[in-house]
Amino acid sequence: MHSHEATAVLDHQTAVMEQIAAGAPLSAVLDSVVRALEELMPASQCSILLLDDAGTLRHGAAPSLPEAYSVAIDGLAPGPFAGSCGTAVHLGEPVVATDVRTDTRWEDFRDVAGRHGLRACWSSPIRCRSSVVGSFAVYHRTPYEPDRRDRELVRRFAHLASVAVEHDRAANEREARHVADLARQTAERANHAKSQFVTALGHELRTPLQSITGFTESLETLDLSPDQRRLALERIRLASTHILAIVDDVLDLARVEAGAMPFELGEVRAHEVITESLQLIQPLAERRNVTVEHRGPPAAVSADRRRLQQVILNLVSNAVRFSPAHSTVRVVTEPGDGRAIVHVVDQGPGIPGELLARLFVPFDRLGADAGREGGAGLGLVLARRLTEAMNGTLELSSVVGEGTHVTVTLAAPGPVSPGVSPGVSPGVSPGVSPRASPGVSPRRPRPATGRAAPA
Repeated sequence: MHSHEATAVLDHQTAVMEQIAAGAPLSAVLDSVVRALEELMPASQCSILLLDDAGTLRHGAAPSLPEAYSVAIDGLAPGPFAGSCGTAVHLGEPVVATDVRTDTRWEDFRDVAGRHGLRACWSSPIRCRSSVVGSFAVYHRTPYEPDRRDRELVRRFAHLASVAVEHDRAANEREARHVADLARQTAERANHAKSQFVTALGHELRTPLQSITGFTESLETLDLSPDQRRLALERIRLASTHILAIVDDVLDLARVEAGAMPFELGEVRAHEVITESLQLIQPLAERRNVTVEHRGPPAAVSADRRRLQQVILNLVSNAVRFSPAHSTVRVVTEPGDGRAIVHVVDQGPGIPGELLARLFVPFDRLGADAGREGGAGLGLVLARRLTEAMNGTLELSSVVGEGTHVTVTLAAPGPVSPGVSPGVSPGVSPGVSPRASPGVSPRRPRPATGRAAPA
């Protein structure tokens, strides 16, 4: 090999290695390898076939061969009479067919080679870590016997192809390990979250259950006065209501997360829903000595009336519960271009910035495990999930010492196509659940279980 030719080979090898280092796709690298050898061996047409997982040879690169020929041999099974490529892979050694018209190994492929003017084919196996992964073939349109120079060039470029294949496989293995590791971490986080959820749920249910058990035993074993019996029964009722509220929220949250919550979207007058909700919350506000105001012009939204009321009840009741006495909770409607916004603003102590990320974690009550607030830490989570399921957003901001501001944004009603129920979720029939039907009276207000802003 002359010095100028050796320089050309080195230049081609360097260019290919730079492609590999840069992370170029394997197909592009193999294409460069083939083109380089064709440039160094005029009148040749080269190809690379790679073994797939099923053990058949698949197209890797063949930029100058007729496309129809490449398609015809794609999927070639290695064997002793599988042309030059299939036989070279089968034997693990180079196979030279000086003339495919007379070579017995080409008996089944002579016609397809002849149709495309191919007369000679020399194929060498490509190896990675001592195993054969494909073949490197050199075709000529006349009978041809490779000389020493040809063999050396093919050896070098077959090795270069093997480097590219091995690098690609190593990258794929690293990616597969990375994906598997991510899946493992996700599963571990899910298991941890499930354990935390079960622990928190058990903790939240244990207190009212203990209250029920204690007062029940008192009714059974002690001679209580009528006032004492009424008090015990009231405590049992409150504890039972609290448990039912938690179960309702857990089931609703599970349905929303699973996409199984029935929704019937339509035009809803938000100010009417807010007015009804505030009437239900008024007794709680009076007990807390908190004023609740509703301001702003009428606003219509695209929503499920029942679920919108559930969102408003959760947000406003939480704001009332976490507000100091003699403060005001304001609910403000704000119509806009193609949307409507509902603001719930309180004058509470606010939430430190480092705790804001935990507001939408189920059962995370930000450390408020006792005291007047109570709650299971689901209300705000459920409110956001319900809002998002109605194609809206729920955002929260808070300033320590000033209060908390929750913003619910929903789309304004749009035109409805004839014969189509507005906003019905795919696969959900209108009226599947009476709780999802517009206009159905909501259940009586209950202690909100969500850990909203301690505002």
